Amino acid sequence: MSKYSLFLCDNCDFQYEHVDRVFYFNEDLTEINEEALMIMTSRAKTASLISGFILVWYCPHCKEFVTEYDLTDNKSDLSINEVEQLIRKVSKHENIIFFSEIVGEDGIHQGPYNAYRKCGKCGNVVDSIWNFDKCPACNKGKLHLVDKFIFD
Repeated sequence: MSKYSLFLCDNCDFQYEHVDRVFYFNEDLTEINEEALMIMTSRAKTASLISGFILVWYCPHCKEFVTEYDLTDNKSDLSINEVEQLIRKVSKHENIIFFSEIVGEDGIHQGPYNAYRKCGKCGNVVDSIWNFDKCPACNKGKLHLVDKFIFD
């Protein structure tokens, strides 16, 4: 099952569509697939040598989305660093971070909780769209959840 949410700003044309997504590589590790988390994609993800989850953050400094790849399965002979280089090579996203790069205030890797994610371009802290008090694009309007549903 995957969750879909649509956020719109009440002041500008900013919008954000959230869908729970996974990634997985094809057999020869030349292509990465990114799809909504559903039964069929879950099976493909499990069968893949390299797979994981995708999280999307927003950098208010760069005013762009940051894609985080959270590697959960590496059944290949590649190291984590080699997998991250491969993802950078084949991903369609430009601003990429990895779960392995997340650190706490003290600079120690702490996992997803009590940690800061930093923009892959500028190094400033990024956050979830729903955590912004004001629209991150115009800094005036408020974001409203206008649609949400769960699909399989």
